[in-house]
Amino acid sequence: MLENIVAITTVSARYWQPFETVSPGGHAFSGYLCRQESEKFGMLAITQLDGEERLELVYAMPKIHYPYAKETDAGGLEILRVEIPVPPDAVDARFTHKLDGTAIVFYPLTAADGRVLEVIPRTRLQPVISPSRWGNWNELIAEAMPDRTPVERAVTQERVVLIFELWGYRNAHLVTYTTPLAMTLHTAVQNGQVLSYRRLAEIAERYGLNLVDSVAVLSPDSAGLAQAYQRLQAEMEAINQAAGAETFAEEGAILMLSTAHNATLWKCKPPSVEEIHWAAGAGLSKANVEQALYKMLENGYDFATGSVADLKTELESDFEPTQIDYAAPLVQEVYEDFVEEMKRRARLRQLVDESGLALNDLPNLMRTLSTHFAKREMGWVYATVKKLYGLG
Repeated sequence: MLENIVAITTVSARYWQPFETVSPGGHAFSGYLCRQESEKFGMLAITQLDGEERLELVYAMPKIHYPYAKETDAGGLEILRVEIPVPPDAVDARFTHKLDGTAIVFYPLTAADGRVLEVIPRTRLQPVISPSRWGNWNELIAEAMPDRTPVERAVTQERVVLIFELWGYRNAHLVTYTTPLAMTLHTAVQNGQVLSYRRLAEIAERYGLNLVDSVAVLSPDSAGLAQAYQRLQAEMEAINQAAGAETFAEEGAILMLSTAHNATLWKCKPPSVEEIHWAAGAGLSKANVEQALYKMLENGYDFATGSVADLKTELESDFEPTQIDYAAPLVQEVYEDFVEEMKRRARLRQLVDESGLALNDLPNLMRTLSTHFAKREMGWVYATVKKLYGLG
């Protein structure tokens, strides 16, 4: 079944985490959860429900990216430039308030005949919310939304996935709030597409749901939006600076570009918040994983018989288990690439030794090695030989 999921979604198998759970209403279901940071982030691929096999894809809250393009300045330094692509049929452009809390996703669990059996709340990386030592999300949701009936009606009748932000000082994050706890609707997803602001607002009005505030409504013009983006960043930064040291009043905004039916989303955050989020994201980077692998290599670790579990154990000396679990797809990918590279280098060393040629006779050595490698690989062969044997 996983092969079919990979083929349909084009998401590699390494990003799919298996799960098996029971819904609040007592329906047993299992499948896979997508951890790829894309529009499919948090997607459920349900493969069994109440003992019967099936395949249903349920989207969650897509990963939202910054609208930055990299370029090099006159001094050769890499800089980021705001670049906002506007769909030709865009009819609405607005910044909505980015609330700093937890995304709660309400989705329909459906029977084989399409009937909605239950509307389930979840977080992005859990198919069903369960209590933990980090907090009881079910209790917080019940406090912020004592009556879920309007949400359940909306999800069932509109056949949409609705995403709310659970925010307030009861669910403390970076921003300091005076509101204890609240649930605010900010995104709707249908058939894998984020619905337009117009459709989102219609759903909110029809079912009496609290809708996220619009910070600014503008013309869907790329250059004008880029200027407004930077202006809003500066305004939010000023508010945060005025709030005092290590205090944040604004987490950011979301730029929502809508056509008549669908929307694309872009993150907009004040520079000080960007730095914190990027630093947190860089806490376990590719370089960190590679350093751990090199350390294992130096200590005589046998990659031919090893596993990624040993790499995770190595990383635990510098990172928390929760950080490692969050970065599991990256760790797996870097590990596999590293081991493959080690195997290729071992084969290359063997072929160099078997050639009997002097290392400084690179033309003849490359000619000999070219009989063992594809033409497209010879750039790698040449560079690696020079690196392995210190040929400068």
